[in-house]
Amino acid sequence: MCCCAATALAREEYRRDFRKTVTLTGGRSFRVENSNGNITINTQGKGEAQIQATIRSSADTAAEARSFGEQIEIIVDEGGSGVSVRTRYPSSYGGNRGYSVDYDIVIPENSPLEVRNRFGAVNVSNVHAAGTINNANGRVSLTGGRGRQQIENSFGDVEVRTNDGDLTVRNGNGAVIAADITGTVDITNRFGRIRATNVGHGLTIHSNNGEIDAQNVGGVTLISNSFGRVTVTDMKSDVTVQNQNGQVRATGVTGTADLHTTFDRVDVSHIGKALRVRAANATVVGDAVGESATVETTFGSVELRDVKTGARVTSANSSVRLTGIGGEAYAKTSFGGVDVNDVSGPVTVENQNGSVTVASRPGQRCQPISVQTSFGPIRVSLPSGMGYNVTARTSFGRIHSDEDMTVSGDFRPDSMSGKIAGGGCDLRLTGQNGSIDILKSPGR
Repeated sequence: MCCCAATALAREEYRRDFRKTVTLTGGRSFRVENSNGNITINTQGKGEAQIQATIRSSADTAAEARSFGEQIEIIVDEGGSGVSVRTRYPSSYGGNRGYSVDYDIVIPENSPLEVRNRFGAVNVSNVHAAGTINNANGRVSLTGGRGRQQIENSFGDVEVRTNDGDLTVRNGNGAVIAADITGTVDITNRFGRIRATNVGHGLTIHSNNGEIDAQNVGGVTLISNSFGRVTVTDMKSDVTVQNQNGQVRATGVTGTADLHTTFDRVDVSHIGKALRVRAANATVVGDAVGESATVETTFGSVELRDVKTGARVTSANSSVRLTGIGGEAYAKTSFGGVDVNDVSGPVTVENQNGSVTVASRPGQRCQPISVQTSFGPIRVSLPSGMGYNVTARTSFGRIHSDEDMTVSGDFRPDSMSGKIAGGGCDLRLTGQNGSIDILKSPGR
């Protein structure tokens, strides 16, 4: 029974080789069109194209395999513009037959290249002219190129390493790697990871359902994605990321960072210029921002540290923490506490259903402070010797001050007006259902 089964499944194979050399000089183009097989292209200094192909066929009988294989044609056309190579299969494929044609081609390095293939891999090396590759259901690899390269693929990975020129990749259902590209890079992909490193000029990526990793880009970077993490590192210019349902991480951005996402977190560090974050259902954490920081989010905490100028945070249903702010600090949220510490500019906090803690930066001149909240206490620490005009009121709570204060008008436990150190900047504190404490800065 085993012998019978093996005999029933056996197939006969046929193979033949094709070789041809044609003249290809003066920067004339080379075009190859194939399906059901791999294409490998290398280059040389001579003005000729060397075409080698391996033709395979299989069938139930040796005669059928041979007959079908001998009908497969490789057509080489030589014209004034260049050389064209294409595979032509028999018009009738009937029966239980298999077939493939694999090419191994060497062309002059300065010949523009066009490749069209289906159901096979494409590998191109050291082409020093513009190239176009259109493939499907197979992997595409290009190394050591020069000039503008355009690649279109589906259901296979694309990898480009070292190209002195621009690169455009359109892919689907496969990963994309682009490394050491001196020009601009434009990548569109879906259902596959993208990694772009060492890009000399601008980078544009449109993707969905895949992770994106971009590193060391010399020009402006624009990224859109969904359902995948986006990570950018060591970017030499402005960065814009529009993401959905995925994390955004940005580290070492020389220019401005404009970041958007939903239903995941945003992490940023060492932004050279301004930071802008717009998110929803997302936590935001950032530090070391060279200019201002503006953050909008909901249902996620916000923490910003070491912002050189101002910070503005608008949130809801989340806590806010601002530390080391070199300019004005503004925070608005609800159902979460607000902690503002070490701020050298004016402070404004609008909160609901949460506590508020504010500490101005010691050694700075006084800055206006305005705080309002409900269902939570207010605690404000003031630097030594700074004068303030105080207006404080609350309900269902008390007002307490560690500072010596000259009170004007009637003093009540839940409402007071007065001056600290002879007056100066406005200190306005408004609470509901919580106490108010005016404290001396730690260490005084």
